[in-house]
Amino acid sequence: MKNQKNPLEGPFGTDPQNLHAAETGAFVTDKRGYAARWHFSVRHIDNLLAQGMPHLKCGPRRVRLVTAEADAWMKERFGTRRLGSVNPVSPQS
Repeated sequence: MKNQKNPLEGPFGTDPQNLHAAETGAFVTDKRGYAARWHFSVRHIDNLLAQGMPHLKCGPRRVRLVTAEADAWMKERFGTRRLGSVNPVSPQS
């Protein structure tokens, strides 16, 4: 398919920032984008930032999140763990 757009392409050819992000998995997004990724509200992201979620402040109002760092923080803070036995309980006959 010729008309399919390459996600690494910018308006002037291949964007080196996108290539680096694709290689390292370190995509940067804003609060709205990260909220959409997790199906959260922007207000909930604000609360997570107040609780210590890693982020970048670019000026007095602009906040950016490195998705790999924020995802690792989310996993560390809210990761799930198995409780109980690993084997399912078989019904008694």
